[in-house]
Amino acid sequence: MLEIGFALFLMVLTLMPLPAEPPKDVQFARDVQPIMEKRCQPCHFPGGTMHAKLPFDQAVTIDKLGTKLFTRIKKDDEQAVIRAFLARKK
Repeated sequence: MLEIGFALFLMVLTLMPLPAEPPKDVQFARDVQPIMEKRCQPCHFPGGTMHAKLPFDQAVTIDKLGTKLFTRIKKDDEQAVIRAFLARKK
């Protein structure tokens, strides 16, 4: 019985999609900003209540906040893109 359970477990693992790799050459406008627009609009974009304080349409804000953004950005693939963007300067 244990062998059948293990076989089913392995079969499920092989059917699960692998997480997407972040782009090697991460660019703010192409890769990061669309994530921020999807998760943080309208407040952190022009016309929003938080734009003056934390403008997420500017790469410098993302650099400044770093992984603190992950309080709102929960998806692993989106976090991977942001991590790659943050690591580009190192």
